[in-house]
Amino acid sequence: MTRSVILWTLAAIAGVVLVAGVTYAASGLSSQTIGLSSEPLSSGEELAPAATRSPDTTAADRAAARRRAAARRRAAARRAQARAERRKRARERAAATPSAAPTAAPTVAPTAALTIDDDSGSGSDDSSGRGRGRGRGGDDD
Repeated sequence: MTRSVILWTLAAIAGVVLVAGVTYAASGLSSQTIGLSSEPLSSGEELAPAATRSPDTTAADRAAARRRAAARRRAAARRAQARAERRKRARERAAATPSAAPTAAPTVAPTAALTIDDDSGSGSDDSSGRGRGRGRGGDDD
């Protein structure tokens, strides 16, 4: 074997060993416990504020809530009754309105044939083809 082949083989082996060492070091760093993940779940309980007792609802509060609920039910019933009345009136109007007789479709009168004026205003009609999208100009004959 030549000297360069041996050197390239040793360099490749050294590269593989270096990559394996870096990979091992990275896995060691990522497996360390840091932050709150290493603490038990109960460790933060002393940080939370103490639970306060919610005030009891009084009889007046309950009575006011009942009155509001009854008012909502009455309003919903009024809306439903008004909706039913509108539907009833619409049905009565539809029954009272006579149906319209179908009308004949309008006919279109034929017009004179459309002539196309290709005059560009230059006064000559030599069909030179000059202008946008008509080629490069010159005689096409």
